Amino acid sequence: MPINGKRTPTLVPREAGVSSLNNSADISYYTDITLNGTTFSVLIDTGSSDLWVVGDVSGAVKTGSSASVTYAVGSVSGAIELANLDFGGYSVTDQAYISASASSSNPSGQGLIGLGPNSGSNIYSAIPNNTGASVCDRIFLQNTSSPNFITVNLGRADDPDSDFPGNITIAETLEGLDSVTSQPKNNVTVVSVHETGDQHFQVLLDSDGMIGPDNQSISFKTAVEGTSNSSQATAVFDTGFSLSQIPSSVATAFYSRFSGAEFVNVSDVGAVWIVPCDLEVNLTFKMGGVRYPIHPLDATLEPSILSISDVKNSQGTNCCIGLFQPFSFDQGADTTYDLILGMSFLRNAYALFNYGDFIVSSTNNSESSRGDPYVQLLSTTDPAQAHLDFVKTRLGGVDTTGSQTLGAPTSQDSSSSSSSSSNHRNSLLWLGHWCRCFGIAIFPWCMLHASEQKPTYCCVGSRTTGRSLRSTFQPWCSQRQPPGFNDYSSVHSIRSALRP
Repeated sequence: MPINGKRTPTLVPREAGVSSLNNSADISYYTDITLNGTTFSVLIDTGSSDLWVVGDVSGAVKTGSSASVTYAVGSVSGAIELANLDFGGYSVTDQAYISASASSSNPSGQGLIGLGPNSGSNIYSAIPNNTGASVCDRIFLQNTSSPNFITVNLGRADDPDSDFPGNITIAETLEGLDSVTSQPKNNVTVVSVHETGDQHFQVLLDSDGMIGPDNQSISFKTAVEGTSNSSQATAVFDTGFSLSQIPSSVATAFYSRFSGAEFVNVSDVGAVWIVPCDLEVNLTFKMGGVRYPIHPLDATLEPSILSISDVKNSQGTNCCIGLFQPFSFDQGADTTYDLILGMSFLRNAYALFNYGDFIVSSTNNSESSRGDPYVQLLSTTDPAQAHLDFVKTRLGGVDTTGSQTLGAPTSQDSSSSSSSSSNHRNSLLWLGHWCRCFGIAIFPWCMLHASEQKPTYCCVGSRTTGRSLRSTFQPWCSQRQPPGFNDYSSVHSIRSALRP
């Protein structure tokens, strides 16, 4: 059925190739898989490429090889084993995975499934043949008549009209969203041969592809070397990020013009823009000539979702947190991307990821016949309906947005934050609030919520070789876990604190 610009819980998936997601407060999306019949809840992550689980798998075959992933706080390592995998209606014989040891930070029955290009896989690095290939590669190699794509549809917990957790599909589209295959094919930009481990699902935005609250495009110059049009930004799509990561100049243009907006350090979050919660922030991205409006409930976040009781600006006004965060880490001198479009973006588009020739070569399915990888996006946010949602959720049904005005953009100045916030920022360096690392040059953190003395469930870093995007990006860490999840210091696609 047509979705008419908004999500609906009545979408009917086809019989095969669909796996339902569990959505914890728009912060964590995970699904169930089985290995030799044993069920694991795994976080979905389009920014990494390995499968790992914690817990014994009866009858698993030991390969004699091992792999490890180093994180800011702890690590995941273990023997590479083989077991029969069931995921999304598909079965794979002898799927390679990392068997991580159970601990207080890695409870049994959980794990992570990497859905990114195989070139970033730690397991494939240790077993460089089809046996060591990532889950999606194994599925596509085994099912040669199936198209080589997955789709992701993330639910929005705060949607007042419909509440569904989401779906991930393999070689299928969801009914009612089939028109995603008619959307422009955004070709994946390919990194140099020397950086193939840093290859991700990344595309070029249009030259006017970042549009602020005044509906005007934001001037931008890419930092990615070799981009033919310097006005086009390279964006990575990553289901493992609660807060999308964007250049500070763009974040300033997005948020600074609202009355009462300030750039501050928020406890357990870091340096972000905050905006009074009663102000509606409308942002848009543009790719392939198509506009993708961002729901205002995805542009800013109520602090209560993070179990933060009070976020106020210097005037004492209750504020919400900007979900498009200025980069909180150094991208390095030779970056391959300009921004990371995470969950705050992907809740606004049904995304199709076609692997093309990223899949490992096989005598049964020639690499040359697959074509180039690409991403297709179907907008699922209707601005008019989104406005009504905002009024109902944030304004109690009374529309006061007509009195909103925008000022001139202001310079981002983190020094304006209070000294207590600065001290907290410094403490984050020790406690480790963030936990994605990118390569060996960047050292992110994973924060423990010391004030409540509760365990933090955090994110996995990436390959020790630094070839996985996972290692650069910093997701959230939570003081509270989603249902069934405990302290998770080594899960790199984890988000922020969850609602109780």
